[in-house]
Amino acid sequence: MAEGTQQQQGGQQQQQPSPLQLMARALTDIRKVQNMLELQNPGQTEAIKMQREAGDLVWQVIQTMQQSQQQGPQ
Repeated sequence: MAEGTQQQQGGQQQQQPSPLQLMARALTDIRKVQNMLELQNPGQTEAIKMQREAGDLVWQVIQTMQQSQQQGPQ
């Protein structure tokens, strides 16, 4: 019985988000948490700093991915 290994095909194809879309979603969530911390717990300076650094790192990766997509295969 290989029912569990078969994938359903037809009119209900779900498009998987691209890595770039996933990174953008992660960045949005990081910034939301950062904003919540800054507003509700301004004394949590280390946590806010870590959120900011994580967001900046994800943003840099997004920029690199966008640049490589624009340049295309070489």
